[in-house]
Formats: sequence, structure tokens, C-alpha cells
Amino acid sequence: MRKIFLLLSGLALVAGLALWRFWPAAPPAGTMTFVLAGHSLRFPADYVRMTDAPDPERVDLVALAPDFTPGAADPRRLPAPGEAGPKGRAQIFLSITPAPKSDGSADAASPAERYGPYLASEAQVTEGGLLRRRFEDSSPYAGEDLYLAPPDGEEFFARCERPKIPSDGLPVACTSEFRVENLQILARFDPVWLGEWSRLRANALLLVRGAMSPRQPK
Repeated sequence: MRKIFLLLSGLALVAGLALWRFWPAAPPAGTMTFVLAGHSLRFPADYVRMTDAPDPERVDLVALAPDFTPGAADPRRLPAPGEAGPKGRAQIFLSITPAPKSDGSADAASPAERYGPYLASEAQVTEGGLLRRRFEDSSPYAGEDLYLAPPDGEEFFARCERPKIPSDGLPVACTSEFRVENLQILARFDPVWLGEWSRLRANALLLVRGAMSPRQPK
């Protein structure tokens, strides 16, 4: 009888170890987990920007340029990009959503091709080597400029508001988009960081890729 008891205890121990090996690990303290487009994303909580009406199909983050340290831990009101003061200018707002389903046409066009019909012909080289193109006043993007990494903006592009004269007191901001697999990242930031576009892009992609759980082999 004792042998049977020891045998059953041994089997239970082996089974328990097997289950423990495949049981999902508890998330580290101070992290928040989201599921978007089939991906499990785990971010440190002090990157996450909480809203009054959270959208289950979107994750909002705040990071501080240039090093992308957490930007949401400050309990005070978050200033908008471009707001007076170093804190506002340093904030990079990121919104992560499932990427729109492609119809095979619009997504194949480069940013230069996509926005080409709305752009004035002249171009200027700006800090960081970006090309600046002005949107026509009759276009849907009147009052904005398009910045492209040569030659066509595939590596980086941003649409930036032009300062209003006289000023209306509202912050000026740029928006850019990045893709990570089937996720889309919309970044909103102060134009002061355009010269750091390569670093901004790399850090945004690194933050999101680092939050993605490894896919399990089939």
C-alpha cells in the first residue's frame, strides 16, 4: 500500500511540474497588459496614459524625448505637445491600434505618392536631412507641412502644423505613423524633435516591440 501511495505521489509531482512549466507567468509588478490584433502587449504602468473612456482597441502611451523614458507617471495634468515649458515639449504621445486592413492599393503608395496631389512643387532640406513640402491651401491639409526622409518618406514622414500668425495660443504638433507587424503606431510630438526623427522612430519601435510577448511555435 505504501508503495502505491509513493507511486501516486510521484506521478502527482511530475504532473504538477509539467503544468507549472506551461502555466503562464504572472506579469511583473507595475505593468499593464493589453491585447490588440492578436498580440499581448505588456507595458510598464508609468508609460500608460489612462483616459476616462478607455477604448479596448487602442493603447495610449506617453514617453519623454529624447530617450523615451516614461512620461505618464507625473500625477499632474499632462501638457499637450508644444505647450510652454520643457515638460510639454518633451512629451511624445503614442496611440497603438490594429492596423487598417489593406486593399492592396493605398498602402502600397509611399507617403510622397499618397500626399503628392496636395503638395506645392517646391521642397526644402531641413535639419536632420528631411525634405519639407508645403501643402496647398486648397488641400484637405491646409496649414500643414509634410516632412519626408529622402527619397519618398518610406523610412519616416510627418505632417506638422504651421504656426499661426498671429498665434492662437494653441500648441503646434507633428504626427507620424509607424507599423509593427499588424499594429499601427500614431506618434504626436513637438516639431522641435524633427531633427531627431531617426532616434524618435527607433525608440518608438523598440518600445512597442519590447512589449510584445514572443509568439509561441505551432
